[in-house]
Amino acid sequence: MNLQEQLKNAKNWEERYRLIIQAGKNITKPTEQELAEMQPLSGCEAQVWFKISQNSDRTLHFQAYSDARIINGLLWILSLAVNGKPTEQCRRFDLTAYYAELGIAQRLTSTRLNGLKQIEGFIHQAGN
Repeated sequence: MNLQEQLKNAKNWEERYRLIIQAGKNITKPTEQELAEMQPLSGCEAQVWFKISQNSDRTLHFQAYSDARIINGLLWILSLAVNGKPTEQCRRFDLTAYYAELGIAQRLTSTRLNGLKQIEGFIHQAGN
């Protein structure tokens, strides 16, 4: 069962929270050079850096890092939804609907969701 299915089938928020924290362990801390090449995100509770690039086959590559474990988990889950997907598909991506489908949007603070929604805007613009 993949992570999205595990989140959907989780019995309660505590189980989802644990899955999100575990997912964040998939993100390794970037080097100083890699961080310098990433864009910082403002307006989020935690520090967040991200980079979105378009592959030669017009699919997206999303890379991100945060100093908060929960945010890293949410960023990893976001990367599962957009990495390797065609830019046209990513332009229609709805982060709130995606997180709601997984059963996690309802528990996110507005500042966390706002920061992630900013990244969604950059995903929509990618490849233009």
